Amino acid sequence: METEKDKLIEMMENMDQPSVDVSMHQKEFRLTLLNVKKSAFAGIILLIMPLIFLTGVILKHYLQLNLGILTFIYEWIGNMDQRYGDKSILNWFIRTLLILGPLLAIALNLIAVTYYRYEKSSKELILSFKLKWLNWLIILICSLVFAVFFLYLVTENF
Repeated sequence: METEKDKLIEMMENMDQPSVDVSMHQKEFRLTLLNVKKSAFAGIILLIMPLIFLTGVILKHYLQLNLGILTFIYEWIGNMDQRYGDKSILNWFIRTLLILGPLLAIALNLIAVTYYRYEKSSKELILSFKLKWLNWLIILICSLVFAVFFLYLVTENF
């Protein structure tokens, strides 16, 4: 007579083995548009000038401190703007860098942490965001810097 153990072994041997459909893995391919590390580096580069300028403003006007290069760059940009105004290409380049630099850094880092895939059957575009903390920190800092410049422009002109 067969024991319970032998019956169980025979039943398990006669079971169908599970199979894995590998064809679905190719449909899960996610496409990244930019390299995460390169976009973080570019974001930091684009953030340097606006941060130095804002630091110079805070040190010079609010804390009444004169700390070398930080306040020197702020004073230099102010002097260039007073001396040449809208006529200088360098002034327009500096203004563009101060305003659009953080926006460009936000865009680059958002593109780098965003992945997408398209499902043809349901006609859906699926977005996912990778948690790369350096990129998200750069996005946050750039958003704050841009908000400061934007609010200054709005309050100064209205």
